Amino acid sequence: MSQNAYHSMNEQGREMADFHTWSSEQLGVFFRKKGLGEYSDLLRRHKITGALAPLLEDKDLKEIGINVVGDRLMFKHHLKDLSKRDRYNKRMEVLWQGEEQVFFSSFDKSFFTCWGMCPVDPSTYMLRTNHLRVKKVQPVRCGPVRLFCFGDYHHSNNVDLSKVDDVDVYGVPAPCIQRSFCCARGKDRIDVESRFETGGEKITLVLEEGRGEEVAAMILNQVEESQQMDRGTSF
Repeated sequence: MSQNAYHSMNEQGREMADFHTWSSEQLGVFFRKKGLGEYSDLLRRHKITGALAPLLEDKDLKEIGINVVGDRLMFKHHLKDLSKRDRYNKRMEVLWQGEEQVFFSSFDKSFFTCWGMCPVDPSTYMLRTNHLRVKKVQPVRCGPVRLFCFGDYHHSNNVDLSKVDDVDVYGVPAPCIQRSFCCARGKDRIDVESRFETGGEKITLVLEEGRGEEVAAMILNQVEESQQMDRGTSF
């Protein structure tokens, strides 16, 4: 596929991404471009909007006056394509983005990055409708000490939320000396457990203190929705 064709498809996808908000007139314009413009008045007369269009069945199309079998088949084909694009756009919608809380305090950050000379790339997190993407950044270590100046390793993991079994939140307090002298705050650790992960490992997100419960609730909500959709398509 050429680059121009690829961009054309993306542009078309963006134009139709919000088809469920279309009025009867806008829906008529869409079908006119597909060679079915003679039915625009019928759509407007029967108040068929973008939100209602995917609900139309063959008998409904016949009832509103589309009597030609081939035209009804074309209507259903284009409506199916619109619904497919809508599902894709919903799957790709970003519900939340965040990044790893690496340090407990500004002193902690200054010390381990040599006062900014060895900057740190935190792990990043992205929650979509049915996937959680975790881009893990693992710095080189000498025992328990992170050696940020020696580079790091990157690993991305896309977690299928329909396969998640449990989501837990734990508080990680800052070291006592940092709490006392640097007013350091703790961290929230979210463990996402899935039996389908390699070796049964948990996916871990580390956030600033106070964000864990909120983000875990968002993940759990999408887990429930994904599992309901998965059960619905299995029948």
